[in-house]
Amino acid sequence: MYRIAIVDDQPGERDLLSEFLHRFAAERNLALDISAYEDGESFLAACDHNFEIVLMDIEMQGIDGMETARRLRERDERICLLFVTYLANYAVQGYGVRALDFLVKPVSYENFKLKLNRAVMAAEHARKKEIIVSTSEGDRRIRIDDLYYIEVMNHTLIYHTGEGEVSSRGSIRDCEMRLAPYDFARCSKSYLVNMHHVTEIRRNEIRAGGTLLPIGSTRKQAFMEELTRFMGEIVL
Repeated sequence: MYRIAIVDDQPGERDLLSEFLHRFAAERNLALDISAYEDGESFLAACDHNFEIVLMDIEMQGIDGMETARRLRERDERICLLFVTYLANYAVQGYGVRALDFLVKPVSYENFKLKLNRAVMAAEHARKKEIIVSTSEGDRRIRIDDLYYIEVMNHTLIYHTGEGEVSSRGSIRDCEMRLAPYDFARCSKSYLVNMHHVTEIRRNEIRAGGTLLPIGSTRKQAFMEELTRFMGEIVL
């Protein structure tokens, strides 16, 4: 299931892009969750970090697509952004908000299919670098490279990220197994650390994400061996 947003102030354009998306999904046997918005304000109000692809008109009433994209990037760098516009010369500005590509109106299905296929591939690649965490407010996507460490407290997992904390019920042992391929290791009974974010090593502590974390006595040898192996691979 791919979550896709259409942002365009023209109902006919929204309908056309939605039709193209359903056609593409049928041809590729994909499941899509499509949401449509008539302006940038309503899109930004609804955007909850779960969209993977956004089809964004540039010339809209209210805040235009370029400004909407700038505000989006302040929150989320992961989303694949495709601009839809009558004016191809907006392409240069698109680099500033890391747009993946442009669709020039009137949009043909063949060109749409080509560009959307690229966006789906980019979204699939991004999925391999993130996890989905179930919270009391719904599912949250967390980028693995933005995750500093995970703390367990009274059966609650606290994910410490660059965007703040995310809490969920679960087992830190399950997290350890899930994140093992991404260079995470337990420094103590209560902490699972992303070794990419370890910036300081003390006798019985490490610093990750700006926070000092204890190294448990029973896990110290195994953790230091993992950290030494990881640092050796980085140097090589």
